[in-house]
Amino acid sequence: MRISLLLILVCCSFQLFAQPAPRDYLYTAWKAADGNSAFSNMSWRENQRNHILEVIQQLPAVTRERMLADADKAMSFTWPALPASLYLEYRDNGNRVNFENAQFERRKVLSVLVAGELAGGNGKYIPQIANGLWAILEESTWVLPAHIGAQKAGNGLADPAEQIIDLFAGETAATISWAQFLMDRKLDKYSPMISKRIDYELNRRIVVPFLERTDFWWMGFNGKPMNNWNIWINTNILQTALLAVNERNTRNKVIEKAIRSADFFLNGYPEDGGCDEGPSYWGHAGGKLIEFVNWMRWASAGKADLSKNELIHRIGAYIYKMHIDSSRFVNFADASASTIPPPHTVFLYGEIFKDQQMKEFAAYLYRLANPDTNYIKTNSLLTFIYDLEGRKSFLSTTPAGPFTSVNWLPDLQVLSLRSVQGGSRGLFFAAKGGHNAESHNHNDIGNFVLYMDGQPAIIDVGVGTYTKQTFSKDRYQLWYMQSQWHNCPTVNGVQQQDGRRFQAKDVSFSDKGSTKILDMDIAAAYPESAMVKSLKRTFTFTPADSRLKLTEAYELQSWKAPYQLHFITCLPPDTKTPGKVLLTEDFATMEITYDVSRFEAVSERQTVDDGRLSPVWGNAVYRITLKAKGQALKDKYNVDFAIKRRH
Repeated sequence: MRISLLLILVCCSFQLFAQPAPRDYLYTAWKAADGNSAFSNMSWRENQRNHILEVIQQLPAVTRERMLADADKAMSFTWPALPASLYLEYRDNGNRVNFENAQFERRKVLSVLVAGELAGGNGKYIPQIANGLWAILEESTWVLPAHIGAQKAGNGLADPAEQIIDLFAGETAATISWAQFLMDRKLDKYSPMISKRIDYELNRRIVVPFLERTDFWWMGFNGKPMNNWNIWINTNILQTALLAVNERNTRNKVIEKAIRSADFFLNGYPEDGGCDEGPSYWGHAGGKLIEFVNWMRWASAGKADLSKNELIHRIGAYIYKMHIDSSRFVNFADASASTIPPPHTVFLYGEIFKDQQMKEFAAYLYRLANPDTNYIKTNSLLTFIYDLEGRKSFLSTTPAGPFTSVNWLPDLQVLSLRSVQGGSRGLFFAAKGGHNAESHNHNDIGNFVLYMDGQPAIIDVGVGTYTKQTFSKDRYQLWYMQSQWHNCPTVNGVQQQDGRRFQAKDVSFSDKGSTKILDMDIAAAYPESAMVKSLKRTFTFTPADSRLKLTEAYELQSWKAPYQLHFITCLPPDTKTPGKVLLTEDFATMEITYDVSRFEAVSERQTVDDGRLSPVWGNAVYRITLKAKGQALKDKYNVDFAIKRRH
């Protein structure tokens, strides 16, 4: 019984790792478990409800008291209105945050109240729970303004004649299903019409359109490649069916279709298990997948078993391969450089695949997310149930980050290396090849990051607060989406371009023990106007010396503008000494050395005032540019990065 966070918003971008033949692992497991009959015994519901109540009563008294205190505060909450004008802000000015904040607040407070009632409310919170449920049930739509454009009427207000299922319609359905499942006797005592209305709205908004339609793009029946929308929505629909749909035939139809649809997500995954959406989105991609697998296993009494599936196991392992230190993760594309993946999802991988390393990493993440272990977060009912049930395991497992030293994902074309196995001291390096039509793409072929003792030095800025522009044709007008604001070259004054044909070629990784070498030709990442024949980028990592050497060899058809190398950092750069750039932290300095006869170094400050970026980087980042002095059509040079420690 574990569910997802409500916090991350995602766009309609896709994985592009199509396989020659469908794997259909989930449907095969469903059939092997004898499908409908395996999922028809609903006696587990009452057992599960009683189990949750038992776990609640076993919590420390101080934990339950704090849950009750939070619920007491929520008793005076005024459920915010969701007027048409607020919904239309996205259409009219591109703002999606104002409506989302109000809508999400309703669900957060409902979750706090339900948790408080479980902790010992004795009916105290039921009237306010009823208020919250009724408010959500009366919303014109559970679909976000940014997603309503999927309806035939297009953007604007929701058409009452057409029900759309998006990420948060599914998330709302799962939240309401859990609230009903946990509170139903008390709700029926207060008013039997509440549960009747829940059943009606779940059927009208979710079950009927899900069964009747196959044209929602995220379902996968149209043959298009899938991203996390598919597995996120299907996981919420699967648990909604199991928790709230009582008619057997209807429930079985929903379960079977959700499994068939979810297979399209898994069919498109690369064999290396890499998530091109990045660690921030893994919780709603690979993380949702393991929730889905766990629901199948649990609701079939273990008959639908995928514990031997190595691809799914690799999808789980991806998350620790991208871990740097603490809450720092490799953040190519729209991922954030600071994130904490849902601990319960990591633990589920460890539990299902008997992977102790993942269990320990889950305990590590849990302590990052919950420094006060006497407090359980209750503002997402879905996550709360997972944290509640996993709490004993999280606290009894020794927390440890794997800190693996070599992680090469050949399909995703992402590499991560660190100086020292098992710790964050020294130099951490990650780089990517790939193509510029990946999920949440940033025009960043050949990009890389460097961290000193787990702290950022050469960075990927990430993405700002989502607006209408973020997922529009004007996406690449945003500065942090452009290759010139990544650690990539600008060639003849031309940046990289978006699209599948703009890609890295001849990508290879070789581990020679004392050195690790990543090669790629990134010339094809640039349009014809860049006039570049070849642009071979080679990274040579020397763990023992905590050193990276970047070698670039390029050949141009003609010269139009100076060749420029860009490096983005969160540390104020010192460029006073020709041939050297210094990035200084309290404990060490990164020294960047270059050929002063070929390049001049300049730096500029970029103000950061975005609500999503400022908490990660502060009020500014910096761009170091090495600008070529000559007009050579063919050249080769080195740039060295090394840690210099203070004595």
